[in-house]
Amino acid sequence: MSMVTDKFTIRKQILEKRASLTPDIIDIAEESAAKQLVLTEEYRKAKTIMLYMNFRNEVPTGRIIESIHSSGRKLILPYTNKAFAIIPYEIPNSGSLKDYLLCSDFGILEPDPALCKEADAGSIDLVIVPGSAFDLNNNRIGYGKGCYDRFLSRLSRNVYKLGLAYDFQVLLSIPATPTDVKMDKILIIETGN
Repeated sequence: MSMVTDKFTIRKQILEKRASLTPDIIDIAEESAAKQLVLTEEYRKAKTIMLYMNFRNEVPTGRIIESIHSSGRKLILPYTNKAFAIIPYEIPNSGSLKDYLLCSDFGILEPDPALCKEADAGSIDLVIVPGSAFDLNNNRIGYGKGCYDRFLSRLSRNVYKLGLAYDFQVLLSIPATPTDVKMDKILIIETGN
């Protein structure tokens, strides 16, 4: 990919490529992400883990979520309000995960605020973050609303921020502004593309 300097163009190009992924590649990516994540020290040490519910061909998190939910560790999922602010909710360990989720206006599964309690953001050890694009300096381009940047900037510096991305989403360099929150590491999932 040629060196592009504006976020809008990078986001558009990467999301078009991501939209074209086949179900086979996505299935393999889900398995690979789950296997690679458990090998990381940050994941093994974390007692409270926040991650996203995948949407529109993001690296799938279903297996990881189920694994955390059944492990007895605290599972935190994001709820995005009308002002595009992320509110972390703790998912109860009892029962089925799907019992605690609702479909948002955007078609994303989110915690049901009536059944889940708002999580103490200070208790989060590890947050697994989606994005449009990342770079080798751990910069991230989101989806243009600033939801994650605003949320991550409020967390303690001790919270480990792990970007989860397909290989083609990680570029040499992307533009970053002072309000963009860097990841501590990017977990890259190979697609063979």
